[in-house]
Amino acid sequence: MSDVKKYLYILTTGPEVAYRAASPFFLATTAALMDHEVSMVFTIRGTALLKKGVAEELTVKEGGDGAKLQFFVDQARDAGVKFYVCAPSLDLNDCTLDDLIENEGVVGGSAVNEMALESDVVITF
Repeated sequence: MSDVKKYLYILTTGPEVAYRAASPFFLATTAALMDHEVSMVFTIRGTALLKKGVAEELTVKEGGDGAKLQFFVDQARDAGVKFYVCAPSLDLNDCTLDDLIENEGVVGGSAVNEMALESDVVITF
């Protein structure tokens, strides 16, 4: 049996609560650097974090000081974390796939459920 685990992070938190946005990227990066297979699904307001320009402007610490969310997004991408976008959340966030940063594509409800069933660990934010 392989020691590689499948991790799925489901992110519903959006830019309105920026202080919560960095943790899922940080944890996903850590799992990927431990040689696990890691995916993130962005749904509800989480999708807004993937809009082009948002992560570059969003400071994760209240008050505007500290790291930008882009730092954590870049770390996750560099570690091989895969980003997926929930299809209905595109309309909810008034955007199209072209409005978002690079990602693996759009997934529907059945695909998200299948990903969860196939994962060893599922964490939601």
